[in-house]
Amino acid sequence: MELTIDQALQQGVTAHKEGNLQEAERLYRVVMQSQPAHPDANNNLGMLMVKYHQSHIALPFLMTALEGNSNVEQYWLNYINALINLDKLDIAKKFIKKANKAGFFGEKFDTLSARLLSPVQLHAKGEIFQAQDGHYFDFLKALHQNIYEVYFEIGTRTGDSLVLSQSPSIAIDPFFKLKKDPIGKKDFCLIFQETSDSFFENTLPKFSHLKCQLAFIDGMHLFECALRDFINLAKISSEEALFLFHDPIPWSYRMATRNNKTLPRNNAWTGDIWKLVPILMDAGMKDNINLLTSAPSGLLAILNPEKKLIAKLEESYDEICAEWLDVELSQDRLLDLYQRNVFVKPEMYLRSLEKISFGDRVGDISKQWVSQ
Repeated sequence: MELTIDQALQQGVTAHKEGNLQEAERLYRVVMQSQPAHPDANNNLGMLMVKYHQSHIALPFLMTALEGNSNVEQYWLNYINALINLDKLDIAKKFIKKANKAGFFGEKFDTLSARLLSPVQLHAKGEIFQAQDGHYFDFLKALHQNIYEVYFEIGTRTGDSLVLSQSPSIAIDPFFKLKKDPIGKKDFCLIFQETSDSFFENTLPKFSHLKCQLAFIDGMHLFECALRDFINLAKISSEEALFLFHDPIPWSYRMATRNNKTLPRNNAWTGDIWKLVPILMDAGMKDNINLLTSAPSGLLAILNPEKKLIAKLEESYDEICAEWLDVELSQDRLLDLYQRNVFVKPEMYLRSLEKISFGDRVGDISKQWVSQ
């Protein structure tokens, strides 16, 4: 029995809410086959594309929805949000003014307006920048649409990020609490319940043929631990490799403490991962570093670091730790972080990876991890 337009749309919305995004997309497109300019179907499909970190594809759908019914506040919000995701800030500012003229104001539009300001501009107003350009899980999911030689993850715990990987994977955590099957479509998934220091010293030598092409480091939230993990992974990296660190952008001074026991229970904590930015830039990696503004606390991305710089970093590790251990996040330190000019929208970073063909499309990967 063929679905009516209303039935297809409602089923699409239900699938969307349940997280079945592929089915939702199919149903929205069914609606648009009959009514190409259907506002709700275009808006909802556009929002799916935004969820996939594909705002550049979403914009025409979101504009069709807005042109179809400019009396819906959410259509304005969604279109402006997509513009901001693509760093089209001047255009976004114009559309906020258009929305205001159409009678739309309030906290949601104030939030969008705040996202037009750079970290330095916010600092000048006495405010702290907070990353809000899509959730980091959605960025990781978009990144994992490709296959990598081997994916390493340090600090897996529940496995929520590990399950996103379709690549051969290595997961390291001293105490796993896996919620889902971590293997999925991976060629293999090796799980090591130990500290990363133990893994690199005792376990990795048994798997010396493996190379790291993509890594996600989300362990102790202390800069010296993350730095040590980075050095160890970079030494076994592929010729092209990307390293991601969680929590480099705190939105309060308090959450950047090294001792999370000083925070109220369940409060957000980034630790002092932010220190890696000045440390690695000062070590010569300025051209390799970006801070991705993924909610809630950003991602530090390091692409293709030179092995000679890694060697120097390892040599000076103790000296670096001694210099930075007691440094606390202050207004001046925060301004220095902001002025380093490495902030980038996560969607724009994905587009830059596409330009250099980082990773392989699903189905195109040869099993390079196999020992020759």
